[in-house]
Amino acid sequence: MAKPSDYVVDNDTGANVRTDLNNLFEAIRQNNGYGSEPTTKYNYMWYANTAGSSPKMSFYKSDATNRVEFISLANGNFFGPNGSAGDPSYTFTNSASTGFYRSASNQIGVSNNSVNTALFKTTGTEIKGKLEVIPTTGGATLDIKTNNLNNQDAAINLVADTTHTTGGLSITRKQSSTGDSHIIHKGTGTIKIDTDDEADIQFFTDSSANSEERLTIRGAGANKGSIISHDNTRNILQNTGFAFMNSSGTSDNNFELLSLVKKGNGLGPALFINMLSPVANNANVQEFQYNSSFVGSVTLTGSGTQTNFNGNTSDYRLKENIVALSDGISRLKNLNPIRFNYKTLKEETFDGFIAHELQEVVPVSVTGTKDEVDSEGNPKYQAIDMSKVIPLIVGALKDSISKIETLEAKVAVLEGS
Repeated sequence: MAKPSDYVVDNDTGANVRTDLNNLFEAIRQNNGYGSEPTTKYNYMWYANTAGSSPKMSFYKSDATNRVEFISLANGNFFGPNGSAGDPSYTFTNSASTGFYRSASNQIGVSNNSVNTALFKTTGTEIKGKLEVIPTTGGATLDIKTNNLNNQDAAINLVADTTHTTGGLSITRKQSSTGDSHIIHKGTGTIKIDTDDEADIQFFTDSSANSEERLTIRGAGANKGSIISHDNTRNILQNTGFAFMNSSGTSDNNFELLSLVKKGNGLGPALFINMLSPVANNANVQEFQYNSSFVGSVTLTGSGTQTNFNGNTSDYRLKENIVALSDGISRLKNLNPIRFNYKTLKEETFDGFIAHELQEVVPVSVTGTKDEVDSEGNPKYQAIDMSKVIPLIVGALKDSISKIETLEAKVAVLEGS
């Protein structure tokens, strides 16, 4: 059968009319799939474009000139116009402004109410707005996985400026099962960890069901602002101010308010305090209080050339029952000064005392109890404050000077007679 030039049956003899009708029915049957366009086109006429390597099914629009190709005759794939956010290509019956469109080469755009809300690209997906993960049941989880596990890092990059376009704040999990995890803040701004309400911030060292916090920043209560490190429990809290605490969790509640540990010789001092000039005379570099009352300090002179260690408070207004030290010599004679080596420092010899022996003569100069141990049997060693022995030495020296002066006077009388 021949390709008809139009859809008009000419007035002719019976055989020619039959031929015209058969050609028209054949054109309808195969949707004008002759390999080339029909000579005369009609609005909404179907046309199977079989020309070329990508045959497509189409129909002519109302102008009977332009056509819409919408399905592949080779594999059944659908085609649509590029569209836009305001006029998406694939829409819904009751919402013509919501659907999908081609935003650019190799990109699929999602439109909601004529507004682009997402772009699917070969390099990733852009979400134009808030991303929520709301499962029907169970917990909500967002997994970020690399395609080749153990060979690539997984990261979340937060970009809010034009300088740090790869992430002003990045959270990265490095490759492998033992890889490090990094939180990286870029720029000179402040990185803050905040709670909307007054609440503690806690740090844990494992995620097991019985995990315990190892560091707590107190955010509520009278002791807010304290930083507390733990072994097991935090049963001792600072009432006010800023503090580091380390509770051992043992039954005798031994704890260090602040622990400084230095390893090696090349790391500088374990504690470095630098008071910059100008410095007032007797300015406190360190101050010690007990129950909010001053008990000692370390001070500098105004020139910053001399350090004073003020181990105890000696103001007369704090003292009572003041009497002269009169038995200095007899008590001094009970002291037993020795020379010795420490077991851990055998190459050096020291002058000093045995703590419990000195404690019998000057009790306030020694802390601890002879042969004391803690709840686990570890030794609790005694210590000596040598400055507490000075008043006894001065008292004994004064008594000796007085005796010497008395003897000198008697000798002078005898020599004069």
